[in-house]
Amino acid sequence: MSFDSVDDPGRVFRPADVRSLRDIAYGDIREAILEGTLPPGQRVKERDVAAQMGISTTPVKEALRRLEQEGLVVSQPRRGAVVSRLVQIPVEEIEEIRGALEAIAARLAAERMTDAERDRLRLLTEEMTVLTLEMSHPETRIDEVAEFHRLIRNGSRNDFIVRFVDTLTPFERVHRKEYLDPAEARRILEEHQRICAVLLARDGLAAERLMLEHFNLEREYWRQLDRSKLSGDGVAPGSVDTVRRTRRARKARVKS
Repeated sequence: MSFDSVDDPGRVFRPADVRSLRDIAYGDIREAILEGTLPPGQRVKERDVAAQMGISTTPVKEALRRLEQEGLVVSQPRRGAVVSRLVQIPVEEIEEIRGALEAIAARLAAERMTDAERDRLRLLTEEMTVLTLEMSHPETRIDEVAEFHRLIRNGSRNDFIVRFVDTLTPFERVHRKEYLDPAEARRILEEHQRICAVLLARDGLAAERLMLEHFNLEREYWRQLDRSKLSGDGVAPGSVDTVRRTRRARKARVKS
């Protein structure tokens, strides 16, 4: 799908189904923004969206208010709703902030998670293991990874971390490339397995360290991806694994 002009977009939104009209409008507009179909600076005209979806403008207005609260849309005088420039923030910058907060959350969760939450984390990790080894249902794997991190954040019992990270997630791109790359998906799984193990063991310091390392490697993956786009090459196989081996070698030299 593409747009004919900034103020006269082509058909982007499908007719509504039986779900909540407000939720449909919110989900479809949000997806169009995050996928780049609605680029930064693009006007989102309520009447055009409503007409394309076959609904009234009321649910669209409510959806745009919600997107404005998330920072994906801004209201401008005489233009109305416009896609925010914030969606251009590099994902590695978001991962840097998330990594620091998620690491603290992991340390707190090691002490504060309930037995039921630990059981759910263990089962979730087992499910992710099967899905990753089979390399099946990438969308389900992505959803379960999101739940894995959400479960840890909620287990921290720190509302600030939970709410602040929730404000960051809309600006993240879905990590499809990571989960469609078998080698990268397995490395991510191994990191999640180690994090799960130390959380079940109630080792807060280890959980904090592993979570921070996990996000540092995520950032390195996205840097490699950005460099490959600029050079026209693909991400070198094992590039993040190379970073990990280099760090281990440096630590070994320091210890010796």
